Amino acid sequence: MSHGSSVSSFQKKGKAKLVSIPGTRPSLHNAQLLISTGLPSLDYLLGGGLAVGSLLIVEEDRYDVYSKLFLKYFLAEGMMNGHMTTLASLDMSPQSIISDLPSSGDTNPDDTAVDMTDTQMTIAWRYQNQKSQSSSISSNKFGHSYDLTKVMNSSLIDKVDVELWDGKITEEGKGMVKNKYYWSLLQFIKKRIESGNLSTSFNKAKTNVMRIALHSLGSPLWGWEFSQHEKDHQWESLTAFIYMLRALVRSSFSIGMVTIPSHLFVDPALMSRLTTAGDFVVRLESFQGSEKETNPVFKDYHGLFHIVKLSALNSLVPPLLDSTDWVFRLKRRSLTIERLHLPPELSETVSRDQEETVTKSGPACIGGKLPKHLDF
Repeated sequence: MSHGSSVSSFQKKGKAKLVSIPGTRPSLHNAQLLISTGLPSLDYLLGGGLAVGSLLIVEEDRYDVYSKLFLKYFLAEGMMNGHMTTLASLDMSPQSIISDLPSSGDTNPDDTAVDMTDTQMTIAWRYQNQKSQSSSISSNKFGHSYDLTKVMNSSLIDKVDVELWDGKITEEGKGMVKNKYYWSLLQFIKKRIESGNLSTSFNKAKTNVMRIALHSLGSPLWGWEFSQHEKDHQWESLTAFIYMLRALVRSSFSIGMVTIPSHLFVDPALMSRLTTAGDFVVRLESFQGSEKETNPVFKDYHGLFHIVKLSALNSLVPPLLDSTDWVFRLKRRSLTIERLHLPPELSETVSRDQEETVTKSGPACIGGKLPKHLDF
């Protein structure tokens, strides 16, 4: 009898209590709770996904074409999992962004994982999608595939707790955050965290996470403090905002993705400070309008994807990648990040012509034929 009770008690203690939140999973490396960015290839580069409580900064491409797509993938994944969402933008209407999210293409099994860049990732992704292709949207699934040619159904978005901020001023700036837009947005996000009981100090078990998406933060419409005052180091409002935002995200079940037009900044020290404040920082270098656009080496790609910073969360080292050169490519239906594969220096026709030249004449020829062994 005592033996049986000891076994049952052992089983109870041995069961690990995992946080059951739709669209999340624990990291295999450090048990950190992860969410998908909506792009499987980006999840792979970040160590399996974006950690809850972390901040991802995306340095925009010059024309904000592709960085906007990264933000839409991030938001679309939140819609598919019913995550609380907070979207802010001054450069364009947040409503226009949220109403133009890509639709999920998981209903077609042939379209799943088409854009994976790694063979092992492709196999794992297809296996994961085959588990419940006919299941409902609200199922607990990590990552979905999206079709950029289709727009997400508005009825799906209406079911999610979404709040949009388009520059509404509630308070004037205070302390280090003198900019009224940054301060008002900070208070807006803080109230969202409180209303959703997402703070880590709140003892009740969490059933949801919040995605915070900030579009083109620090552009001229946010106060244009960089054009005139950047040289005098009077950009503390933005840097203080990012540090305070990270503090809010750290102390709650929230995840932030912020796109920043760093190409507008004159002083490199500004982006250096923002990089320090972010957990993960990536930079998009579009080929539009540059000489690389006509370079045959990059003919299959649309830009370079630079990994500026990877943080070590709950571990001693950040995720280790097997390559340092990454590119992104926009297909008709999807955006994908891939390894940069450089073509060989000589094409087949060039090497064949050289071989014929060496065969016909040259110091190494013997009777018009190449010797079996050449000494170099």
